[in-house]
Amino acid sequence: MASSSTAPQSSPPTALRVGGAFMVVAFVLVLFALISVFTDGWGADFAWTYSKMAIVVAALIVGAFSTMSKSQAGSRAQVAALAVSTVIIAASRFVPGDILFTQPQIWIVFYAGFAMLCALVLRRSAMA
Repeated sequence: MASSSTAPQSSPPTALRVGGAFMVVAFVLVLFALISVFTDGWGADFAWTYSKMAIVVAALIVGAFSTMSKSQAGSRAQVAALAVSTVIIAASRFVPGDILFTQPQIWIVFYAGFAMLCALVLRRSAMA
């Protein structure tokens, strides 16, 4: 009887998880900025609402629990995180559209750049 190697794989370092979360948040912020530019024009104020905040939180969860390599098997935690983020995004459609605060669009682009910089620094430090 051949025994297969079923040793549990080690979890990715925390820095990689946090870096992935920052990377996905940067992507979401760039999408928000592009949508705002195309709908409101360049230089308009960007309005933060509960639904946009919920989408950013869902992106954090997805980025933190994403698969790091092709050889990494999926886990229950990843499936649960994906389910939670899907529920958050679906629930964000039903929250009030009240504006929490507004800021110039350029700050969304800056936040995305800072998030990407944080992601790259964290992932680089984890690889060293």
